Order: sequence, then C-alpha cells, then structure tokens
Amino acid sequence: MAKGQREVRRIIITENKKNNKLWMLVGLGIVSVYLVVTVIFSFITLPNTFINGTNVSYSSRQSALQEAGEDFNLTVKGRDDRSFSLNSKDIDYSAKIPQNASIDQNPFAWPIYLARGKKDDLKFDYNIKYDEDKLDSLLKESKLFTNVTEPKDAGLVFKDGSFDVKDAVKGNKPDYDKVKEKIVKSITTDHKNIELSDADYINPEVLSNSKELNNLMEDAKKIEAMKIKFNFNGFDIQLAGKGLVDMLEQKGKVFELNYDKLLAFMKEVADKTDTYGKNRKFKATGIGEITVNPGVYGFVLDQVATADEVLKIFNQRKSGEVEPVYERVGLERTANGGDIGDTYIEVDISRQHLWFYKKGELFIESPVVTGLTSPGWQTNVGVGSIQSKARDAELKGVDFTGANYKTPVSYWMPIGWDGEGLHDAPWRGGAFGGSIYFSDGSHGCLNLPPHVAKVIFENAEIHTPVIVYESSTDNSPAMSY
Repeated sequence: MAKGQREVRRIIITENKKNNKLWMLVGLGIVSVYLVVTVIFSFITLPNTFINGTNVSYSSRQSALQEAGEDFNLTVKGRDDRSFSLNSKDIDYSAKIPQNASIDQNPFAWPIYLARGKKDDLKFDYNIKYDEDKLDSLLKESKLFTNVTEPKDAGLVFKDGSFDVKDAVKGNKPDYDKVKEKIVKSITTDHKNIELSDADYINPEVLSNSKELNNLMEDAKKIEAMKIKFNFNGFDIQLAGKGLVDMLEQKGKVFELNYDKLLAFMKEVADKTDTYGKNRKFKATGIGEITVNPGVYGFVLDQVATADEVLKIFNQRKSGEVEPVYERVGLERTANGGDIGDTYIEVDISRQHLWFYKKGELFIESPVVTGLTSPGWQTNVGVGSIQSKARDAELKGVDFTGANYKTPVSYWMPIGWDGEGLHDAPWRGGAFGGSIYFSDGSHGCLNLPPHVAKVIFENAEIHTPVIVYESSTDNSPAMSY
C-alpha cells in the first residue's frame, strides 16, 4: 500500500470514530431526557389526562384527584341569547374522593400521549352531593325559563273574508326535565358547558308545510264559500263568513261546528224571530194602531231541530237554505217580521163586534156577545188563534148559579187555553151586540149568529189569528199563554 493511501485511510477511520462518539452522546442525551421525564411523570399525570371529563394534565397524581372534585362553573346556552350560569357553590356542591382511589398510569408511555395526543379519560365514582331544591329554584328563575315565548302551532286565520296560513311560532321555552337532566349529568360527570339543541325545547307540533294543515286548508276553503240562509219572512238571517268561522273547531283533518256555539246562535235567532208571548202593534178597524196583549198565537222556533238542519247542510260543505222547524206556528209570517198578515179575525169587546178579513178583504162582519163583565166570566183579551174545529159539539161547564150545564152547538172553534172560543148561539135569536154582555153576557166565549159561525167555520183555517181587545173599556183580563 502506498504511503498516500495509508494516510487517507487513517483520516477516514479517525472521522468515523468521531461520528460514532457524537451519535453515542446524542443517544445518551435522549435516553437521559426520556428517563428524567419518565421519573417526573411517575409523580404527575400524563398529557391529555382527564378525570370524569375534567382535564388534570400535568397535575400531581393526588391533587389531580382533588381537582376533579373541586368547585366549578357551568353555563347552559339556549335560543335567543338566553342562558343559565351556575357555580357549584350555589347548590352546595361537594365531591368526596373514593377510598383507595389512585391514578395508575405508565410514565414510560409519556411520548405516546405527547406525540399522538392520546387521551386517558379516567372514571372515578365520586360521592357527589348537591342541593336539588336549590338547583330547581335557580333554574326556574333563570332567563331560560322566565318570560319565555310559548311555542304555537301553525294554523289558519280568517281575515278579510278568506282563510290564510299563520306560521308556527318556534318560541324559546325549554323542556324543563330535559334541561335539568343535562345539567345533572354535567354536575355529576364532566362539568362541561351545555348548548341546548332543538330537541331540548318544547316545539310547535304543526308546521305551515304540514300535511295536516294542508288538509285543513282544503276543508277551510270549502267552508269559506258557504252561505247558510234561513227562510224567515221578514228577516235576513244567514250563517256565513266570520259568524260561521267563529263556530268552527278542528277535529282531526277537518272542521266541525261547535254544537254549543251553534245552539247559542239559534237562541239569538229565536229571540229575534219568535213572536209567541209578545205584545203586538195592530191596526184596529175604524180606530188605527193599538197594542194587543199576547195569547196562544205565535211562532216558537225549535232551536235544536233547526240546529240539526244547519248541521246537515254544513256537513255537505255546500251553501243552502234552512227551513226553520217550529215548536209552535202561526198562520203566516209577514214581510215586516210579524205574524198577523191579511187573514185574521178581529173582535172588539168594547164595540161588541167581529170582523173576519181574508187575504186583505173583509169576508164577513157581525155583532157578537162576549163574556159577562162580572169577575170570572169576562172574555180574555190577547191574540188567540183557531186551535181546532168541531161540528155539533157539546159545551160543558158551570153556569152563573154554580150548576153544571151542557150546551150543544153546531160550530165550535176554541181560540185559547182558557176554554174560550167562537161558536154559534141560536138561543139568542137575533140579539147580538150593543150592551147585552153587561147583563146577559156569555160564560166567556164569543157568541155568534149561526150563519156567521158557519161562514167562519168553513172559511177560516186552523191557526188563523183571533185578535181580541177592548178599545174603550177595561174589564177583561189578559189571555193565558
């Protein structure tokens, strides 16, 4: 080997020895650091160490157990910037470390925890105590649960004659039980702050795009177009628009009429249209307008039966006309809302005279004899009606002496509930009218000449009103009704 080659080789060997020594020193340094850090982590917790969710990294192992049970602050965030903050002291929180509790970690593994971010979440069963009543009180009085906006379902509104959808109100009312459950979990585990989700709130059940609401709108549009009219002569009464809508109540996918509200409406209709039991203005022959007492004549609406007729039309979802159902009826309803038209019998006790008008024409008139003016025998005043008709009837009663009597008549037409009626009185011959009734009046009936009784019997219908009044005297009581 040449001298030059030997020199080069010597230099290379020397350099290799230097490099080996350097790497050995580096390796020893790393090992030394690793061992020193390992010794340190034999007394403290490793990186990313948690106890029941609380970060206790780099804490002494004993203090780490204590830290996990120390006081804490907890915040619950909800909708509309509403929140609840809790300090554990507010609820007398305490957490006792379990007996024989210890943190058992491998200090040699610290590089893995540090480099890879490995998490060691240790669980210990602390003996936790807190005042639940104080928690309830604080939570209920917090911003989360005071002055809340209640959720409201989407629905239909009726405005300006048509239905429209009113959007749901989301509101900000939390579900108390769900929120408390989350808070209790945080108190007893990781003490983490809480952010409420939609599932933690009481939310509207019906939204504007729901199938249920769409079905309801279809039904509403049918109702919106409906008009239910009532066939009352003299009255323009109908159920439509807001009046109809105010009676609606939702039943599943459709609307129904609230029956109680419908009956209340029918009572209003009856109060307006019933004529029975009311005084009347009447244009008396040869006198002019007078006021006449009520009697058995008049119209009384059967409110329940008429309401049922309304329901029949409503359930068809079509407009229609209701024919009123009556408990009592008169002969006719007039265009002015009255019940005495152009066919009626008029009797003036003071003038002892009768007029029978039919279709606006005087059909027959006649003097009459009414009840004796002594108490108990007077003919009652008011508006009666022909209740029935009987040929060849026998009238029975007690006469002025107290004796029973039986009187046959050819034409009998009772006009009320007091036993009074129109009938022929052939025993009077031709003596009718004038002042006869003061001394030789009837037992209360309206005595007629036989031919007059016959004409009325044959031409006056059942329910024909009989208006009985006193124009210039005041002897008679009012009719029963």
